[in-house]
Amino acid sequence: MQRPGPITTEDVTADGPTVVLSATGISKRFGGITALSDVSLDLRPGEVHALMGENGAGKSTLMKILSGVYTDYEGTVAIDGQAVRFSGVRDAEDAGIAIIHQELNLVPELSVADNIFLGREKLIAGLVVDRKASSRAAKALLQRLGIELDPEARVGRLRVGEQQLVEIAKALARKPRILILDEATSALDAESETLVQRALERLMRGRTTIVIAHRLATVLKADRILVMEGGRIVEEGTHQSLVAKGGIYARLAKLQFEAGADAFKGAAE
Repeated sequence: MQRPGPITTEDVTADGPTVVLSATGISKRFGGITALSDVSLDLRPGEVHALMGENGAGKSTLMKILSGVYTDYEGTVAIDGQAVRFSGVRDAEDAGIAIIHQELNLVPELSVADNIFLGREKLIAGLVVDRKASSRAAKALLQRLGIELDPEARVGRLRVGEQQLVEIAKALARKPRILILDEATSALDAESETLVQRALERLMRGRTTIVIAHRLATVLKADRILVMEGGRIVEEGTHQSLVAKGGIYARLAKLQFEAGADAFKGAAE
Protein backbone atom coordinates (compact mmCIF):
# COMPACT_ATOMS: atom_id res chain seq x y z
CA MET A 1 0.00 0.00 0.00
CA GLN A 2 1.31 3.44 -0.86
CA ARG A 3 1.71 5.49 2.30
CA PRO A 4 -0.10 8.83 2.59
CA GLY A 5 2.11 11.70 3.65
CA PRO A 6 1.72 13.61 6.92
CA ILE A 7 -0.59 16.58 7.27
CA THR A 8 1.18 19.92 6.91
CA THR A 9 0.07 23.52 7.17
CA GLU A 10 -0.17 23.60 3.37
CA ASP A 11 -2.97 21.02 3.58
CA VAL A 12 -5.20 23.42 5.53
CA THR A 13 -7.35 25.47 3.18
CA ALA A 14 -9.24 28.70 3.77
CA ASP A 15 -12.35 26.60 4.32
CA GLY A 16 -10.76 24.63 7.13
CA PRO A 17 -8.37 21.72 7.62
CA THR A 18 -8.17 18.87 5.14
CA VAL A 19 -10.15 15.67 5.67
CA VAL A 20 -7.72 13.27 7.30
CA LEU A 21 -9.92 10.16 7.12
CA SER A 22 -12.84 9.54 4.80
CA ALA A 23 -15.05 6.63 3.86
CA THR A 24 -17.18 6.76 0.72
CA GLY A 25 -19.92 4.34 -0.27
CA ILE A 26 -18.81 1.61 2.14
CA SER A 27 -20.91 -1.57 1.91
CA LYS A 28 -20.27 -4.97 3.50
CA ARG A 29 -22.15 -8.25 3.30
CA PHE A 30 -21.80 -11.45 5.28
CA GLY A 31 -23.35 -14.10 3.07
CA GLY A 32 -26.90 -12.94 2.42
CA ILE A 33 -26.86 -10.39 5.24
CA THR A 34 -26.08 -6.73 4.54
CA ALA A 35 -24.07 -5.31 7.45
CA LEU A 36 -23.27 -1.93 5.85
CA SER A 37 -24.96 -0.14 2.97
CA ASP A 38 -23.45 2.93 1.26
CA VAL A 39 -21.89 4.46 4.39
CA SER A 40 -19.89 7.68 3.99
CA LEU A 41 -18.15 9.93 6.51
CA ASP A 42 -15.40 12.56 6.74
CA LEU A 43 -13.16 13.32 9.72
CA ARG A 44 -10.97 16.41 9.96
CA PRO A 45 -7.77 16.56 12.04
CA GLY A 46 -8.44 16.57 15.76
CA GLU A 47 -12.17 15.92 15.44
CA VAL A 48 -13.98 13.40 17.64
CA HIS A 49 -16.94 11.60 16.09
CA ALA A 50 -19.21 9.56 18.36
CA LEU A 51 -20.84 6.57 16.68
CA MET A 52 -24.15 5.39 18.14
CA GLY A 53 -26.78 2.80 17.33
CA GLU A 54 -28.40 -0.33 18.67
CA ASN A 55 -26.75 -3.76 18.49
CA GLY A 56 -26.49 -4.92 14.89
CA ALA A 57 -26.63 -1.40 13.45
CA GLY A 58 -23.23 -1.82 11.77
CA LYS A 59 -21.00 0.19 14.11
CA SER A 60 -18.42 -2.52 14.79
CA THR A 61 -18.33 -3.60 11.14
CA LEU A 62 -17.56 -0.04 10.03
CA MET A 63 -14.78 0.35 12.58
CA LYS A 64 -13.23 -2.99 11.60
CA ILE A 65 -13.12 -1.88 7.97
CA LEU A 66 -11.50 1.44 8.85
CA SER A 67 -8.88 -0.33 10.99
CA GLY A 68 -7.99 -3.11 8.55
CA VAL A 69 -9.68 -6.00 10.36
CA TYR A 70 -12.03 -6.53 7.40
CA THR A 71 -10.39 -6.21 4.00
CA ASP A 72 -13.23 -7.39 1.74
CA TYR A 73 -15.78 -4.61 1.21
CA GLU A 74 -17.18 -2.23 -1.37
CA GLY A 75 -16.36 1.48 -1.39
CA THR A 76 -13.31 3.62 -0.69
CA VAL A 77 -11.35 4.51 2.43
CA ALA A 78 -8.93 7.43 2.09
CA ILE A 79 -6.30 9.04 4.32
CA ASP A 80 -5.34 12.63 3.53
CA GLY A 81 -7.34 12.32 0.31
CA GLN A 82 -5.41 9.28 -0.90
CA ALA A 83 -7.33 6.04 -1.35
CA VAL A 84 -5.98 3.14 0.70
CA ARG A 85 -6.75 -0.56 0.86
CA PHE A 86 -5.36 -2.17 3.98
CA SER A 87 -4.18 -5.77 3.85
CA GLY A 88 -4.69 -6.12 7.59
CA VAL A 89 -4.46 -4.41 10.98
CA ARG A 90 -0.67 -4.07 10.80
CA ASP A 91 -1.03 -2.25 7.48
CA ALA A 92 -3.54 0.16 9.03
CA GLU A 93 -1.25 0.73 12.01
CA ASP A 94 1.62 1.57 9.67
CA ALA A 95 -0.66 4.19 8.08
CA GLY A 96 -1.22 5.82 11.48
CA ILE A 97 -4.44 4.15 12.66
CA ALA A 98 -4.81 2.50 16.07
CA ILE A 99 -7.88 0.61 17.26
CA ILE A 100 -8.86 -0.26 20.82
CA HIS A 101 -11.53 -2.97 21.06
CA GLN A 102 -13.72 -3.85 24.00
CA GLU A 103 -12.19 -7.32 23.76
CA LEU A 104 -8.73 -7.29 25.29
CA ASN A 105 -5.95 -8.39 22.95
CA LEU A 106 -3.20 -9.14 25.44
CA VAL A 107 -0.94 -12.11 26.17
CA PRO A 108 -1.50 -12.97 29.86
CA GLU A 109 1.86 -14.71 30.26
CA LEU A 110 3.84 -11.67 29.14
CA SER A 111 4.73 -8.53 31.05
CA VAL A 112 3.12 -5.13 30.63
CA ALA A 113 6.15 -3.91 28.66
CA ASP A 114 6.22 -6.99 26.43
CA ASN A 115 2.54 -6.57 25.60
CA ILE A 116 2.91 -2.88 24.80
CA PHE A 117 5.67 -3.51 22.25
CA LEU A 118 4.70 -7.01 21.08
CA GLY A 119 5.47 -7.24 17.38
CA ARG A 120 6.87 -3.71 17.42
CA GLU A 121 10.22 -4.28 19.10
CA LYS A 122 11.93 -2.05 16.54
CA LEU A 123 10.27 0.87 18.29
CA ILE A 124 12.66 0.24 21.17
CA ALA A 125 16.08 -0.96 20.06
CA GLY A 126 16.22 -2.39 16.57
CA LEU A 127 15.75 -6.10 15.96
CA VAL A 128 17.12 -7.31 19.30
CA VAL A 129 14.82 -6.88 22.27
CA ASP A 130 16.58 -5.10 25.13
CA ARG A 131 14.50 -5.89 28.23
CA LYS A 132 15.76 -2.91 30.20
CA ALA A 133 15.14 -0.55 27.28
CA SER A 134 11.70 -2.07 26.80
CA SER A 135 10.85 -1.54 30.45
CA ARG A 136 12.08 2.07 30.40
CA ALA A 137 10.15 2.85 27.21
CA ALA A 138 6.99 1.26 28.60
CA LYS A 139 7.30 3.21 31.85
CA ALA A 140 7.64 6.47 29.90
CA LEU A 141 4.51 5.69 27.86
CA LEU A 142 2.54 4.79 30.97
CA GLN A 143 3.61 8.01 32.67
CA ARG A 144 2.48 10.08 29.66
CA LEU A 145 -0.97 8.58 30.14
CA GLY A 146 -0.96 9.04 33.91
CA ILE A 147 -0.89 5.27 34.45
CA GLU A 148 0.87 3.80 37.47
CA LEU A 149 1.70 0.21 36.54
CA ASP A 150 4.86 -1.83 36.92
CA PRO A 151 6.18 -2.47 33.37
CA GLU A 152 7.52 -5.83 34.57
CA ALA A 153 4.19 -6.99 36.02
CA ARG A 154 2.61 -10.04 34.40
CA VAL A 155 -0.54 -8.93 32.56
CA GLY A 156 -2.50 -12.03 33.56
CA ARG A 157 -2.28 -10.96 37.20
CA LEU A 158 -3.72 -7.49 36.60
CA ARG A 159 -7.32 -6.45 37.16
CA VAL A 160 -9.53 -5.89 34.11
CA GLY A 161 -9.28 -2.13 34.46
CA GLU A 162 -5.48 -2.32 34.59
CA GLN A 163 -5.45 -4.53 31.50
CA GLN A 164 -7.51 -1.92 29.67
CA LEU A 165 -4.86 0.63 30.62
CA VAL A 166 -2.24 -1.59 28.99
CA GLU A 167 -4.32 -1.64 25.79
CA ILE A 168 -4.38 2.16 25.80
CA ALA A 169 -0.60 2.29 26.25
CA LYS A 170 -0.23 -0.16 23.34
CA ALA A 171 -2.16 2.25 21.14
CA LEU A 172 0.06 5.18 22.16
CA ALA A 173 3.17 3.13 21.34
CA ARG A 174 2.01 2.99 17.70
CA LYS A 175 2.14 6.82 17.55
CA PRO A 176 -1.24 7.03 15.81
CA ARG A 177 -2.79 10.06 14.16
CA ILE A 178 -6.19 8.39 13.97
CA LEU A 179 -7.87 6.50 16.83
CA ILE A 180 -10.73 4.06 16.50
CA LEU A 181 -12.22 3.22 19.89
CA ASP A 182 -14.97 1.01 21.22
CA GLU A 183 -15.69 2.23 24.74
CA ALA A 184 -15.63 -0.59 27.24
CA THR A 185 -18.97 -1.52 28.75
CA SER A 186 -17.59 -4.17 31.10
CA ALA A 187 -18.23 -3.47 34.76
CA LEU A 188 -15.38 -1.59 36.42
CA ASP A 189 -15.11 -0.22 39.90
CA ALA A 190 -15.36 3.56 40.11
CA GLU A 191 -11.62 4.08 40.56
CA SER A 192 -10.70 1.90 37.57
CA GLU A 193 -13.29 3.56 35.34
CA THR A 194 -11.92 6.99 36.24
CA LEU A 195 -8.35 5.93 35.46
CA VAL A 196 -9.36 4.37 32.13
CA GLN A 197 -11.32 7.45 31.05
CA ARG A 198 -8.49 9.80 32.02
CA ALA A 199 -5.99 7.73 30.05
CA LEU A 200 -8.29 7.66 27.02
CA GLU A 201 -8.76 11.41 27.16
CA ARG A 202 -4.99 11.90 27.19
CA LEU A 203 -4.60 9.49 24.28
CA MET A 204 -7.33 11.24 22.26
CA ARG A 205 -5.96 14.73 22.85
CA GLY A 206 -5.20 16.31 19.47
CA ARG A 207 -5.90 13.09 17.56
CA THR A 208 -8.65 12.41 15.05
CA THR A 209 -10.97 9.93 16.76
CA ILE A 210 -14.05 7.89 15.96
CA VAL A 211 -15.56 6.13 18.96
CA ILE A 212 -18.47 3.79 19.57
CA ALA A 213 -19.85 5.72 22.51
CA HIS A 214 -21.54 4.24 25.56
CA ARG A 215 -21.00 7.11 27.99
CA LEU A 216 -22.81 10.42 28.25
CA ALA A 217 -19.59 12.37 28.78
CA THR A 218 -18.09 11.03 25.55
CA VAL A 219 -21.15 11.93 23.48
CA LEU A 220 -21.35 15.44 24.88
CA LYS A 221 -17.67 16.09 24.09
CA ALA A 222 -17.89 14.83 20.50
CA ASP A 223 -17.64 17.29 17.62
CA ARG A 224 -20.09 15.20 15.62
CA ILE A 225 -22.51 12.38 16.37
CA LEU A 226 -23.31 9.70 13.80
CA VAL A 227 -26.32 7.43 14.38
CA MET A 228 -26.50 4.09 12.59
CA GLU A 229 -29.47 1.84 11.92
CA GLY A 230 -29.73 -1.11 9.57
CA GLY A 231 -26.20 -0.65 8.27
CA ARG A 232 -26.68 3.01 7.33
CA ILE A 233 -25.91 6.38 8.87
CA VAL A 234 -29.42 7.72 9.40
CA GLU A 235 -28.75 10.77 11.58
CA GLU A 236 -25.79 13.11 11.88
CA GLY A 237 -25.27 16.28 13.85
CA THR A 238 -24.48 17.75 17.24
CA HIS A 239 -26.03 16.64 20.50
CA GLN A 240 -28.29 19.68 20.62
CA SER A 241 -29.56 19.35 17.05
CA LEU A 242 -30.25 15.62 17.34
CA VAL A 243 -32.06 15.87 20.67
CA ALA A 244 -34.20 18.67 19.23
CA LYS A 245 -35.00 16.48 16.22
CA GLY A 246 -36.59 13.88 18.48
CA GLY A 247 -35.49 10.94 16.33
CA ILE A 248 -33.42 7.82 16.90
CA TYR A 249 -30.65 9.62 18.77
CA ALA A 250 -33.10 11.19 21.20
CA ARG A 251 -34.58 7.75 21.87
CA LEU A 252 -31.16 6.11 22.31
CA ALA A 253 -30.11 8.92 24.61
CA LYS A 254 -33.07 8.26 26.84
CA LEU A 255 -32.57 4.49 26.84
CA GLN A 256 -28.79 4.31 27.16
CA PHE A 257 -28.19 7.32 29.36
CA GLU A 258 -31.23 7.31 31.64
CA ALA A 259 -29.05 8.21 34.60
CA GLY A 260 -27.81 11.24 32.68
CA ALA A 261 -31.20 12.41 31.42
CA ASP A 262 -30.95 15.75 33.22
CA ALA A 263 -27.57 16.41 31.62
CA PHE A 264 -28.99 15.64 28.18
CA LYS A 265 -31.91 17.97 28.79
CA GLY A 266 -29.68 20.74 30.06
CA ALA A 267 -27.23 20.44 27.18
CA ALA A 268 -30.07 20.66 24.67
CA GLU A 269 -31.45 23.89 26.13
